[in-house]
Amino acid sequence: MSAAITPAILIKLQTYLRKAFVSQALSVRARPKKSDVAEVFVNDEPLGLITIDDEDGDVTYQFAWTIKEKPQPISLQELLRIQTYLRERLVSKTLAVRGRGKLKDSAEVFVGDDSLALISFSKDSYDFNMAILDIDLDDIV
Repeated sequence: MSAAITPAILIKLQTYLRKAFVSQALSVRARPKKSDVAEVFVNDEPLGLITIDDEDGDVTYQFAWTIKEKPQPISLQELLRIQTYLRERLVSKTLAVRGRGKLKDSAEVFVGDDSLALISFSKDSYDFNMAILDIDLDDIV
């Protein structure tokens, strides 16, 4: 049986995301009949899913969100456009999107000096992925 995302973990994940993105608009809710999946909302609008990976006792929560938009070739202008979109969608004025040097198939999402997530450019969408380790939640009460 896979690990469950308990009500206490839901609260910790929500607190973590709100602090990480400096956005009180984010909430994390249980998914009916799916104890190993939670849903992330911005205000009351669904955004993405959090799944749990419990491998050998090391727990990771994966926040994934597909942005249904055809990616454009990577450029400073495209990075700024994605950054503006994410700031508006996550209600977070502090995040920045930066290129990954020679890697042209993805970008990183930062708040300050902290790299929080990766955005991969696929054929028909942008895929936002953020790993949250169980130790990231340890200090949250």
